[in-house]
Amino acid sequence: MSEDDSQHLSRRLLLVELSKQLERTRAEWIATPLESGPMQRFDSSIAAITSQLHSIPTADSNKQSKRWLKLQQKLSAGIAWLTLVDLLRNSLSKRDLQYTASPLGRLSETSISRCNRLLSRDEWKRVKRWWFGYLDSLPHEDLEVGLDVTALAKTQHRLLKLRRRLLKHNLDKDWNKLEQTVAQLRSLLESERLSENHTITACREIERSTTAWRRANANAENLKALANSPELDERTDLIEYLFELRAIEKLHGHKHREVVRDLLLTLSLGGTPRFTQSKST
Repeated sequence: MSEDDSQHLSRRLLLVELSKQLERTRAEWIATPLESGPMQRFDSSIAAITSQLHSIPTADSNKQSKRWLKLQQKLSAGIAWLTLVDLLRNSLSKRDLQYTASPLGRLSETSISRCNRLLSRDEWKRVKRWWFGYLDSLPHEDLEVGLDVTALAKTQHRLLKLRRRLLKHNLDKDWNKLEQTVAQLRSLLESERLSENHTITACREIERSTTAWRRANANAENLKALANSPELDERTDLIEYLFELRAIEKLHGHKHREVVRDLLLTLSLGGTPRFTQSKST
């Protein structure tokens, strides 16, 4: 579903469509459990759902958002290892893949097993029970409540403080908070059916680049762990190549961070932006 299509759906219908995407990507994951693509798409669908929930100003919506975020966090380590497996398949020879199979399996087993458990039939039934119960409680049409100025001001303030910390200290823990905070700002602005504007476009680019940084950063950390595995002690050339791959991933991550830094400086966070006064025609 495209961003343009989502603009014409009520929040309830949009969340239903995103739920269908979750079902499809979960089915893909069950069919191909050692590929990262389905789980990355599952992760993106969760992010889209939580983004929409931020624009619904109720305590129950906040509760649902926290539930999805908790699930997303539990899946993140497994997704990171699966992403690395795909990178290694495309980067190593068959012989070197065989050498890495044992340490890679040992390092990733707990995280990937957690993904299997969380998306098992019984666990997924439990998730669907609380999620579809919430969806059934939503009105079929959006109520005309206008822009939640209070929520917008709070989100802008949080992002302003986060931007200051990022530009000054550049800590990973703050970068990990950025994607969700920017998504919340974007969803609040989009809830007004605003026409395309610089802030919404910049928020989308920040989200994409932050996701790319997160994956590159996780690859770099996992490559380091793999290269330092005792099983590879005698494979000097392979270890050197793994560290070369790590350097490439760190460079990719740095480039994505620089893109985000530039975009953050363009965001207007000093109150309700003027462009929120005009809606799309």
